[in-house]
Amino acid sequence: MEEFEEAADGGGIQSLALGALDYSFLVGDSGIQVMKNFSHGVHGKGVCVKYDSGRSRGSPSIGHSTPNKALLMRAETNMLLMNPANEGKPHSTGLHQLDIETGKIVSEWRFEKDGTDITMRDITNDSKGSQLDPSESTFLGLDDNRLCRWDMRDRKGMVQKLAGVETPVLNWTQGHQFSKGTNFQCFATTGDGSIVVGSFDGKIRLYSNTSMRVAKTAFPGLGSPITHVDVTYDGKWILGTTDTYLILICTLFTDKDGKTKTGFSGRMGHRIAAPRLLKLTPLDSHLAGVDNKFHGGQFSWVTENGKQERHLVATVGKFSIIWNFQQVKNSGHECYRNQEGLKSCYCYKIVLKDESIVDSRFMHEKYAVTDSPEAPLVVATPMKVSSFSISRKQ
Repeated sequence: MEEFEEAADGGGIQSLALGALDYSFLVGDSGIQVMKNFSHGVHGKGVCVKYDSGRSRGSPSIGHSTPNKALLMRAETNMLLMNPANEGKPHSTGLHQLDIETGKIVSEWRFEKDGTDITMRDITNDSKGSQLDPSESTFLGLDDNRLCRWDMRDRKGMVQKLAGVETPVLNWTQGHQFSKGTNFQCFATTGDGSIVVGSFDGKIRLYSNTSMRVAKTAFPGLGSPITHVDVTYDGKWILGTTDTYLILICTLFTDKDGKTKTGFSGRMGHRIAAPRLLKLTPLDSHLAGVDNKFHGGQFSWVTENGKQERHLVATVGKFSIIWNFQQVKNSGHECYRNQEGLKSCYCYKIVLKDESIVDSRFMHEKYAVTDSPEAPLVVATPMKVSSFSISRKQ
């Protein structure tokens, strides 16, 4: 692996927001640092956009700490910033909208339904590639027992006029408030806008792009809370993160008419295949430290039909762990040959840093370099961001 490293202005990196166009972004204590995208990674200190995430009169309770949910929208010219930390709870009653080109907060939106303030714990784009759409005005929201779509236009479809409005209300356009007990934690979308939701009880639910009321398929889980979830662009594979392992699930099945479908478009029922578990070896688990947990497991980034993700990456302590997707989804892989029951894969690469890693993720596929079919991996620690060119050899 070849490494390129940049120091972060002021340090305190909280999260990454990778762009598919010209820039990626570091969200940290000192503001939002803009990084130039190149085929060999993210480079250059660019500019540091300052923002005030404290509460002003009439603003949503985003809090005084750094927003740790950063969502790019509108051809990556706007960013939504949300800090799900309200009175010690992982929820927010609103978010800031940042115009990246001017570096200014243009609005502070409030979550509301039927005249009542409500909370969200997570937000994501409508689909895998929708952040590239310049006309995009909607995004998805998730709370413990809510799944919905928000719109920054008014009910007549016009962009809301913000002048004189202290805290405009987002328009709830679609969604459902479930009875208590779903305990949603995290979610992600496919290329066509289907939704996968991970829960505290380990369940993973699949919703089609036409309904948020009833899940088409629900995987029972293995008992460990799902802290992060991702899905391939084509919706055929799901990756769930728990504290001690990743769970890889194939959503493909054959229905009663002999047609091949995914669990997003049809009910899998008893046709759910056994998942694969991705774990550290006992030695690497020891080296990672007893208090370190897996977080942020995700696929490499694809936004076009017919393209296949090539790797999986997750973070644990000072390690970024990289699996070859082709290997781990192959039922004949050597790791699985002599295992009974649920099968685990221990074939991975480790990127080791000198401090705990905040986030690890692959750049958009268009930044793949000539000597590798994979785009660079970007690894952020509180003080630095590094990009790695992954070699062909696994």
